[in-house]
Amino acid sequence: MINSSGQLALAILYAVEHMQRPCPVCGGERSSGIEQYTKHYFVKCLDCGMAFASREPSSSELDAMYSSYPIRAELNTVTRIRFHQLLDEFEKYRSTGRLIDVGCGSGFFLDVASERGWEVHGTEYDQGVVDSCAARGIHMRQGPLDVRNYEPGTFDLVTSFEVLEHLVHPQQELTYFHQLLRPGGALYFTTPNYNALSRRIAGSGWTIVNYPEHLNLYTASTIGNALGRAGFRKTQLATTGVSIMRIRASLTSTQQDNTDSGNDDQLIRTSIEKNVLLKMLKNCINFLLSVTRSGDSIKVLTTRQ
Repeated sequence: MINSSGQLALAILYAVEHMQRPCPVCGGERSSGIEQYTKHYFVKCLDCGMAFASREPSSSELDAMYSSYPIRAELNTVTRIRFHQLLDEFEKYRSTGRLIDVGCGSGFFLDVASERGWEVHGTEYDQGVVDSCAARGIHMRQGPLDVRNYEPGTFDLVTSFEVLEHLVHPQQELTYFHQLLRPGGALYFTTPNYNALSRRIAGSGWTIVNYPEHLNLYTASTIGNALGRAGFRKTQLATTGVSIMRIRASLTSTQQDNTDSGNDDQLIRTSIEKNVLLKMLKNCINFLLSVTRSGDSIKVLTTRQ
């Protein structure tokens, strides 16, 4: 039996490991619970409207989750095409020729950028992934982004794909991005959209709300607020895409592997890429999703002034 002093020690340990988070954008401490997502500790900030997990995950929770996190084994053809399209757009920002992908996963975007002559840098948590990327000539750092590893203004381009939603301190990360960029350099990132049409369809089963994996879910408004606070001014923003795979998983509890080239989303992407009329239809749908700010993914391109 645990005595009173032992119970107190356990209570203190639990409190330290599960701290309450203030709003990750404005730092406000006034929030209201989101009834659909209480089991994931999600609340909405009463000051700026940000949706976030009010409970800070412990290191053991994060270690348990990321130790089994899926990593893509290969780059599919459609994604390679998308990477080239992005890099075409980024050419106008090339000056030093250096870019960094924060949370680069398997490093496939950096592989494609390297093929096009960029000096590529990346960060990632998993040591095995870091070693694999480094063996392919990518300048890697293991762990979270540490700006002390780089001179201010080192990069023409900072990218980060589906990372901000995972971070305990995402606002600090945006500030770091600003520090890493040279004046006139660009930041491009993607993150899930809390105002997505798919959330309205899926309701409480929406798989994007998933503690402790996802801690921050932005809208077009709250990400604009966050970028302004980090020092970014001119921003292009779109919200595109609807994940059939995630809607299906949310409504039926039928899970598909996100890295599987045969999942619903990848099969649809491949079919669209082969059909001109489907491409036109996709572009029209994405236009409407972006105008209404209801696509699954927020895509941001902004510059350091």
